[in-house]
Amino acid sequence: MEVEFALDEADLVALARHHMEHSPAIRRRYRIRWIGVSLGIALMGALLYVFLALKAPAIYLCASAAFFLVFYPYYYRWLVARTMHRIVGARLNPKALAVRTLRVTPEGLEMVGSGSTTTRTWDRVNGIEITPERTFVAIDGEYAIVLPRLRLGDETYQRLIDTIRRSAGLSS
Repeated sequence: MEVEFALDEADLVALARHHMEHSPAIRRRYRIRWIGVSLGIALMGALLYVFLALKAPAIYLCASAAFFLVFYPYYYRWLVARTMHRIVGARLNPKALAVRTLRVTPEGLEMVGSGSTTTRTWDRVNGIEITPERTFVAIDGEYAIVLPRLRLGDETYQRLIDTIRRSAGLSS
């Protein structure tokens, strides 16, 4: 099966936002950084207090850990927003919005666009999430492909999604 479509700026922004908010690999890294760094700083403060009897540095480190624990989610949201602005800036690159072709082959998914071909085998396709306007396909735990539902047409879109699910062994 083969479909041809073009992405617009809204599709790229939606893919980036969905990638940052829902990809299992990104979420795991976020939690490790958020909780891990906070616990590490607090543990360092506790060790300074217990073993070296340094009360002031221990208090500062524990306060820094609490500050990081509270404000890291706000920083992360800011980071996501900054990434969105970079994606919008990428629209100046004609390759980002060029017409592309997605082929579903027995070996895997093949994306052809702007003179380059990318092939991903079915064992690397490990997730698909459908929203009312777009569908996101996860490759190696990160959402990497966006399919604009309205531009593909209902029948073509549904056949494509069913074929990807069946070929990758994903549940409905």
